Amino acid sequence: MKQIAILLFLFSITTSCVSKKIEYQKVENIKILALNSKEITLSADAIFKNPNILGGKVIPENIIVYIDGKEITAVKSKEFRVPAVKEFAVPLKVTIPFNKIPGNEGGGLLGAVLSSFNKTHKVTFKGNLNYKVVGIKSTYKIDHTEELKLSL
Repeated sequence: MKQIAILLFLFSITTSCVSKKIEYQKVENIKILALNSKEITLSADAIFKNPNILGGKVIPENIIVYIDGKEITAVKSKEFRVPAVKEFAVPLKVTIPFNKIPGNEGGGLLGAVLSSFNKTHKVTFKGNLNYKVVGIKSTYKIDHTEELKLSL
């Protein structure tokens, strides 16, 4: 009888520890981090919720930034450790040269400020985030657009 109880206990533990997929919520907090005479640095947070008792890793892959529909550059982000049973934000950071901003192909900071004065641009983050936990890999598509003033 004791062996059956132990067997049932072990069976219930192993079947209840199934890893669920993390839940992609949204991208938020697109903002200007830094601005100098040659480039602008933007950041954003990809928000997820992890329902698992296990953490994992998120690896941004091929996330491209578009401004007003024009492909500008790729996001540079490191591997991110995922906390267990918690909502978390994966930081995304991108540096954009002013000459790549639509409407400012020939100018630097002064040209960008003058051409962007009271003008908003549609900034889009589009690509994939890979989540790895205990050998299981899941891919999440990111596609978020927000209007943002790219000036001082």
